[in-house]
Order: sequence, then C-alpha cells, then structure tokens
Amino acid sequence: MIVIIFTNGSYGNPGFYKEYLKKFEAPYIICADGGANFTKKIGLIPNVILGDLDSISEETLRCYRDVEIRRYPVCKDETDTQLAFNHAIEIGATEVIVFGALGTRLDHSLGNIYLLTRFLEAGIQGLIVDEKNDIFLIQDKKVLNLPIGTVISLLPLGGNVEGLNIQGFKYPILNGKMTLENPYGISNVTARERQIISLEKGILLVDIPKD
Repeated sequence: MIVIIFTNGSYGNPGFYKEYLKKFEAPYIICADGGANFTKKIGLIPNVILGDLDSISEETLRCYRDVEIRRYPVCKDETDTQLAFNHAIEIGATEVIVFGALGTRLDHSLGNIYLLTRFLEAGIQGLIVDEKNDIFLIQDKKVLNLPIGTVISLLPLGGNVEGLNIQGFKYPILNGKMTLENPYGISNVTARERQIISLEKGILLVDIPKD
C-alpha cells in the first residue's frame, strides 16, 4: 500500500506536488494536522486527518467534514507527524512518501528525518520529498537508477557507518567507514546508469538535492 503523508511544514509550488502525485493510483492519504490546509489548497481529499488540530483552519475542517478525523490531546509525547507515521505502519503501508517534512524549523526537520528510522524498523520504504530534496535511509543495500550526473550525498545517521561500498559513482567507496566527525560523502555524482549502495553496519542518510 502506498501512503502519502502531508505534514504541517513548508510547501512551495503547489504544482510540484500535484505533478508528483500523478505517479500513484489511489494512494492512502494522511494529513498531520495543518497538512490538511495544503491538501485543501490543491484540491485533494485525504483519507484521515489526525493530530491535536491546533494548526488546521476552521475553513479546512468545514471543507473536510466528511473525512475521518482523529483528534489527540495538545499535551502529548508524540508530534502530529509521528502520529501519522504510526498510523501508516498500523494500516500496513509498504511505501510512504512524506511531504512538508522540511522547513525553517530545524528541530522539526531533523525530528522528521529521524522518524524515517521507524519505517526502516518496520521494513517500509520511507521517502521525504520536497522541491529541493529527496531523502531516504539505507541500512543494508539499495540499487538506484538515477540519471548520470545526478548529485547525491551520503551521510551517517546516529553513528558510524562501516563496510560501506558504493558503485556507479564518480567517487566510489570500497569497504569504507564514515563517521559523524568525517562525513565525506557529500556531493558525490552518479557516473553510471545503475548505482549500488551497501553497508554492513549503521544507517546511511541519502539526500538527492535538486538545486
């Protein structure tokens, strides 16, 4: 099951998200609180809206009066985005694309990136997407088919990455070790049409910037 999560983060050009959604046929759509304000803007009807509802507008609530709404207390341990992640796992998602997860609030942006580890643990492919970045995590092996010349950055998340091998890049790595104090995987470039990334230990954050 493909799940799309709209968080209450930063969105730029609505046309980008409309076009991106054309890749999927009838995905399950979750809005984390104020993320529903954006889906309303692009004319999308979510399957569920959840959160403490402190960011969603009254106009949006009226528009979505027939949509399932799950209200949570304002004082809670989880963010609304974390609640959306939990729900995606509970309903059996196989792939989750998260919109609006990045923005000017660095704490929220980092927290949302860290939340991708929940999908790793559950065996779900998680991807954070906006107009400037595609972000996902790798814990073992990933085969990519990016166009030659694509810029890609590889960073250790939460600790050292060991036994790192990457093929199909301008700067290959053979049995490498990447540490938090030496994140040398920034701004590599694809050199072949097929790329292979594998590691024996740790979690690798992959960012495909679009600037």
